[in-house]
Amino acid sequence: MSAELFSLKGKVVVITGATRGIGEGMVTGLAEAGAEIILVHRGATDPSRVVDKLTKIGAKVHTIAAELENSDEVKRILPEALKKSSTGKVDVLVNNAGITHRDKVEDYPDEEWDRVINVNLTSLFKLARAFGKYWISNNLKGKIINTASLYSFFGGLNVAAYTASKGAVHSLTQALSNEWVGKGINVNSIVPGFIKTDMTDGLKNNPDRLNFVTSRIPVGEFGKPEDFKGPVVFLASAASDYISGSSTFVDGGYTAN
Repeated sequence: MSAELFSLKGKVVVITGATRGIGEGMVTGLAEAGAEIILVHRGATDPSRVVDKLTKIGAKVHTIAAELENSDEVKRILPEALKKSSTGKVDVLVNNAGITHRDKVEDYPDEEWDRVINVNLTSLFKLARAFGKYWISNNLKGKIINTASLYSFFGGLNVAAYTASKGAVHSLTQALSNEWVGKGINVNSIVPGFIKTDMTDGLKNNPDRLNFVTSRIPVGEFGKPEDFKGPVVFLASAASDYISGSSTFVDGGYTAN
């Protein structure tokens, strides 16, 4: 099997939420596979550390500052990406940005519900719609990779908005695939398990919960951001051309246990 099957040389990837955690693991793998990177980040977030890291790998890297809660800012991501791309086109969209808010359902604030749904689901849909229309209108092939969650399939505790948004991401991935795979656009999701990131820091302060969760992971430990390099490169490359509407679990066997 040729390594070219997994090569991303000449491909341009737009990725959200890649300045740390799982997204940083993903974007590092994409850069190592030869992709040109357009990194979408919040205005308050400094992407320079990750940009320097990717540049040292040898990747071309561009940045776009945009607030995903804001519909107008979401609209300008594709036009700006096309201007920055050295090839004048974009080949892959990775929707990885995600936030959460913890609260009991009976106390869950409306504004936090709206914020989580807007970032995790609404912006993902609007970006996918824009990129899909661009590819279809220009008779181009494209790939969309969405980050789902174990909470796409389980209810979780005190994360109602996050669970609702990620359940929808799973279903939306399938809906987009149904409409677009016949037009040359593959749409898949990656499903992280419990990974060592800021989002799971709360478990470290709850030893009983931490021990229970860890005991449920057949591998016996939390995953690392680096574990997402292979899956995202596979789904972005020609190696996955006959795969669409699927969920790739990166969970140490959690959902099979």
